Amino acid sequence: MVDKVLHLNREREIFWGLVIVLVFFVGFYMYFVRTTIGNVVARQNLENEASALTLSIGSQEFQYIAKRNTVTLAVAHSLGFKESQTKAYISRNPSTEVAYLSN
Repeated sequence: MVDKVLHLNREREIFWGLVIVLVFFVGFYMYFVRTTIGNVVARQNLENEASALTLSIGSQEFQYIAKRNTVTLAVAHSLGFKESQTKAYISRNPSTEVAYLSN
């Protein structure tokens, strides 16, 4: 009779041990699902922000092109720019010599 009582206590310990392990794994599962959902939402927000920045850059490029096309020699002269009289050119041939331009 003593053996049966010890045997029942052992089964109870095993049962509660398994219940605790099950609760532990369910908790980890819920944590990982929550983390995954948070990462998906963060990724969507980053993709939306990247899309908005790309559109902004595109519109700024179009503004730059439109302003660049309005600049002419007449506009430059009216702003006070003038053409330089002396022109200095640098050769594209690679060499070890350094040439200085004397003014």
